[in-house]
This record gives sequence, structure tokens and C-alpha cells, in this order.
Amino acid sequence: MQKLPKVSVNKLIKNLLYKNKNEIIFCYGNKKISRLELLNKILQARTGLLKKGFKNKDKVVCLLDNSYEQIILFLACLSLGIVWIPIEPKRKGIGLNYIITLVNPKVIFTRTKKNLEKKFYKKIILVQKDLKNILQATNDYDLKFENHIQCILFTSGTTGPPKGVIVRDKMLIASAYATGIACDIKTKDKFLLWESLSHIGGIEVLLLCLMEGSSFVLLKKFSAKKFWKQIRKNKITKLHYLGGVLDILIKQRTKNTDRKHQVELAFGAGARRETYHTFKKRFNIPLREVYGMTEASSFTTINFKRKLGSIGKPLPWFKLKIVKKVNGIGEIVIKEKQKGLITGGYYKDNKSTKILIQKDGLHTGDLGKIDSNGNVFYIGRIKDFVRVKGENISSWEIETNLNMHKDISESVILSTKTDIGEEDIIALLVSKNKNKTKLDKIALYFQKKLPKNYNPRYWSYVNALPRTPTFRIDKKLININSLKLYDFFKKKFTFIKKN
Repeated sequence: MQKLPKVSVNKLIKNLLYKNKNEIIFCYGNKKISRLELLNKILQARTGLLKKGFKNKDKVVCLLDNSYEQIILFLACLSLGIVWIPIEPKRKGIGLNYIITLVNPKVIFTRTKKNLEKKFYKKIILVQKDLKNILQATNDYDLKFENHIQCILFTSGTTGPPKGVIVRDKMLIASAYATGIACDIKTKDKFLLWESLSHIGGIEVLLLCLMEGSSFVLLKKFSAKKFWKQIRKNKITKLHYLGGVLDILIKQRTKNTDRKHQVELAFGAGARRETYHTFKKRFNIPLREVYGMTEASSFTTINFKRKLGSIGKPLPWFKLKIVKKVNGIGEIVIKEKQKGLITGGYYKDNKSTKILIQKDGLHTGDLGKIDSNGNVFYIGRIKDFVRVKGENISSWEIETNLNMHKDISESVILSTKTDIGEEDIIALLVSKNKNKTKLDKIALYFQKKLPKNYNPRYWSYVNALPRTPTFRIDKKLININSLKLYDFFKKKFTFIKKN
């Protein structure tokens, strides 16, 4: 049975001096950073931060895009026991103000004041290129590190205010180590780090490369148009995916270079059933599905046997069970076998923490089932249902059926209240073709395919669906009031006011 390594983030930083110190650990633009150079920059940043009065357990907010500067600051802050709170720099308005007010950081690292309210200006340190205003020369290789390692990672939840997940050292190590297991890590592997370093998915790849001596190419942001060119140019061997990234890549125009790359495996979460075959056939890359959440060290299950539709079986350091089952389907609950792998809770949010962590384990809010061979299947979110004639209808189940139609690229299910206190189903579709199939034909087709209560009343096409930073569809950003909808019940187009 695999066991978690007895190592800390600070140990990984120290090892930069002793383990393959001249090897390149990451590239960013024209920069090629060796392990020794990375360590030197971390030490210089530490010295600069200490001279600015930073100390153990101070909190800092980072509003930077993926960058050389962010990686140096991240590792320097962790090594000093400074609480690291990364936020997507494009976040603004109420959400950003809520987070900064909640955590009350000592400083905010950013390149611009643009999205910040004036009341936060006194906390700002404007980050210069190559950290020229922070780095300080040092000869200190004594490498004294603080043991207090903590991040607060705000989830990109699709409902309610953002919640800050408290992520400690052991969780960071477990997430990186499980990433290595999921991708069959080899020292010579090279990753394309396109995911935001504001999320566990980006952080775990960085820490994995510190741990295993592999390397990565850092991108400022994901670009579907440039993606395969970046893959080929940098000779990437392993590809991590999230949410709808695979579907976005499949939508790109087919090219004769689609199979010209060195990627051996793509691994991640959120691949649809039909995507497995399509992606493998077009790009010659097998997929390995995993399941997890930031609150439980990112990875809980891995589908090594590649059973279609399954999220696999639990890692050795977790137990997984299904509770409150109806017809075999219930909530996925995770329990740690070693202390420290599940978050202590949400930062200053006792109410949400009590819902998340209960006596029997971490309640994910996800529906799942387990087959006779122990394979786990993800069904959907508990809260993501529509109430029709006294029955809770799974949005996921309807969406999965819609997405199997030959003319539908992807879909989302929403609802609107009826006069009798229940709900009508709304289906929004993204077409695969410029010449869209008429909505009345689509509705009629699914009337025969779906159970009666599962049939949407309202239908519409949209050009694209809004997504969270982790590429999940963000339903709360969809404005139904502006859409002309086809009412299948009354056989006419109409506008509705979503309530």
C-alpha cells in the first residue's frame, strides 16, 4: 500500500540546494529557472520580506496572474510561516471586497490598484518585474524555516459568497503526491502549468515538481488557440485537466498536427463520458479521471482501471462512503485515515464548516454511487436539482442526456418557479453547428427520450456558457431575463423573468 511521504513544504525548498540543483525546474517566457536559482530567489525574497517587517502568521493577499514573481513570493511566504491567500486578479467588486475584508491581510501584492477600493490602498505593495522592490541580497544558507505553513484558498463555488478553505502543510504535500500517483510521474516529465496558482490544481503541480525533480512550463493563462502549439514547442509529457477544458479543446478546428505531440497521459476531473472516446481518438491521449476537492487535499479517488464513467477508487489514506442512499445513490462522505488531510474548516465561517465537517466525515455535497466492484461514480451536486411535481430531478442527469445529442456541444439546466410553488425546467444549449437544429425538433426528440418530469419546458441556444476559474459552468452568471426562450408546452417563443 502506498504511503504519504514524511516530508514538508519547507523540506522540499531545502532540497533545492541538494537535489539536482542545476536542473531546470520551470520556464516562463524566455526565463529558464534552475532549482538552485529558484532557491536563491526564495532566500532573497525572504530577506526582503523580513526587512519590511513581515513575521510568522501574518496574512498576505496575492492578486497576481501566474508569473515568475508569484512563485517566488508564494514559496518565500510559506517558508516564513506567512499565511498565503491567492486570489484571481480578475476578481473585482463585491466578491473581492468581501474576501479582503474577511481576512484583513497585512498587505496585498498586486500589479495595479485598478479593482481595489481606496480603503485598501494603504495595504498595497505594487509588485515590480523580477521583484526588484522586494528581493534583497543574502548569503544566508542556514535555511531556518517556520513550521507554520498555511494557505487560505477561496473556492470558486457557484452559489453564495466565496468560502476560504484552510489548507495546511500536510494537505499541500498530499495533493502534490497524489498528483504524481495519478499521472505515473517520472523525473523527466514536463507539465504545462496553465491552471491558476490561486487554486490547488496549480499549486499541486508546482509542489510535485519540487518533490520529484520534474519540470513545468508556466503559462499566464489558458488559451485554447495556442494550447497545442505550446504543448509541442515545450515537449510536454503530462497534461492535467479540469472541468470543461477538454471540451473546449475538442471544439477547436481539426488539424493534421492534432496527434503530433509527446503527451502520454491526461489526468483530471470533470470529463464527460463521450469525451473519453472523442479525445483519445482525435489526439491519441488516454484520460484518467480523478475526484476530489480542495477541502480534502485535492485528490480522493483515481480511476486507474479507466472504467468509463467512474471516478475510480479511494486513495489508501482516505475512506469513502455513500450516505442517505435512495436507489443506491447518496451523498459522498470522505474520512481521513491520517490526521491533517482534511481541512480544519472554512475561514471565519462556522456555519458552513459545521455543514462540511460532521461526526462521520467530510460531507462533500456531491451525489454518488458505488458498484459491486468498489468503483465510485459521481452523479452530481445535491443542491443542483429541479423540483417537479414533488420529485427532485437531477440537473446533471438531464444535462448528460442532452449532451449526448449529435448537435449539442454542451448544455445547462436551470429552473423558474411556477404559480403552484414548484418549478419549470429551462434548458440552455450550445450548438455544435452554425446551422442550429430547430428548438421544437430538439424538444420533441427529448420528449421521447426523457421521463415525463425530466422534460424542459423552456429551451434556448446560447453562444457560450460562463465558467468559473476552474472551468466549471457558473450558473449564477447566466441572465435568463435577456433570453428569448422556446416554450415547448405552449409551442411559442417568449421571455420570462427568472425568480
